[in-house]
Amino acid sequence: MRCAAALRLVRGALAAAALLGAPSARAQAAAPPARGQAGAATAGSGNAGALRPEAAPGAPAAARPAPPGPERPAAAPERGAAPPKIAWDPRWPRFRTSEYVATGLLAATAFGTLAIPPSEGRWTAVNGFDGSAREALRIRSDRQREMARDASDLLLTVMTNHLAVDALVVAWWGHGRGSVAWEIAMIDIEALTLNAALNGVVAGLTSRERPYRAVCTGPEEDQDRDCRGSKRYRSFFSGHSSTAFTAAGLTCSHHAHLPLYGGGAPDALACVASLGTAAAVATLRVVSDQHFATDALTGAAVGTLTGLAVPWLLHYRGGAPAEANAGARRGDAVSIRFVPAPLGGYLVGRF
Repeated sequence: MRCAAALRLVRGALAAAALLGAPSARAQAAAPPARGQAGAATAGSGNAGALRPEAAPGAPAAARPAPPGPERPAAAPERGAAPPKIAWDPRWPRFRTSEYVATGLLAATAFGTLAIPPSEGRWTAVNGFDGSAREALRIRSDRQREMARDASDLLLTVMTNHLAVDALVVAWWGHGRGSVAWEIAMIDIEALTLNAALNGVVAGLTSRERPYRAVCTGPEEDQDRDCRGSKRYRSFFSGHSSTAFTAAGLTCSHHAHLPLYGGGAPDALACVASLGTAAAVATLRVVSDQHFATDALTGAAVGTLTGLAVPWLLHYRGGAPAEANAGARRGDAVSIRFVPAPLGGYLVGRF
C-alpha cells in the first residue's frame, strides 16, 4: 500500500513540473535569440538573407540595412553611335547615258570657244559702279597685283582639288562606296563643264576689255602675258569667280545630302568654308585688276546657280524610275585591276 501511494505521489509531482515548465519554454521560444547564438540559429535555417548582422538596439531605422531585393544586372556601358554611312538613295537618278553625252558636248564647246576671235572695240565702256569699285579696290603695286592674281589661281586649284578629294578619298577610300564616289565625281565634271562652256561663249562673244588695258601698249611681244592674245578681251564674266562658286555650290550640295564628314557640323563647315574661299577668289580677281566688279559678281551668280541647280535638278530632287531603283541596289564596290601588256599595261575597272 505504501509503495502504490509513493508511486502516485511521484507521478503527480512530474505532472505538476511539466505544467509549470511549459509557459517558460514558450516564453523562451518567443524571446529573440542571444547575440552570440544568432549565427548558429540561422545557419541551419537555409535563409541566406538572415546572415546579415543585427542592428544595434536603439539605432535609428534609417541606419538599419534594407531587406535584400532581387539583384539587378550591371548596366552595360553605352556605346557611341556609329558614324552614318553614305549611300546613294534609290530615289536619286544615277548618271545617265544622256548626261555622259551632254558632258562630252559641253567640254568640246568649252574648248571650242577659245577659237572665238576677239573684237577690240566691242565693249570698252566702263560704267560708274565698275569705275568706282576699281579705284577703291585695285592694288596700286604691280608686284602685289601679280601676287593677288597668283593667289586667286592657287585658291581655285585648291577648291577644284577638294572636289576630287571628297569623291575619291572620302567617299571611295574612306567610306568604301565606290559607286557613290563615281556619281559625285561625274556630277562635278558635268557642272564644271557646263560653267566653262557658258563662260567661254559669253566671254568670247561680248569681248569686254580687261581693266588693265591701259598698260597694254607697244609691240605685243614686249607686253605682259596678260595683254597677249584674246585673254585681254575676255573680262566678262569672270571665269575664276564662276568656277570657284560652282565648286562651292557642288560642295554644299553633296554635303547636304551625303554625310561625307559624318554629318552635322563638319559637313556644314565644309559648305561654309567653300563659299568663303570662293568669295576670296572673286575679290582677288578685282583687287588684282583682272576683272571689273560686275564681272566678278556675275561670275559668282552664274557659278552658284550652276553648282546648286545641276545636282539638284538632275539627281538629288529624286524621280528615279522603279526599274532604275532595282538596278541601283548593286554593290558599291569598284573593282580595278591591272592587265599587263607587252609595252606596259592597262587599268580595267568596273564602276
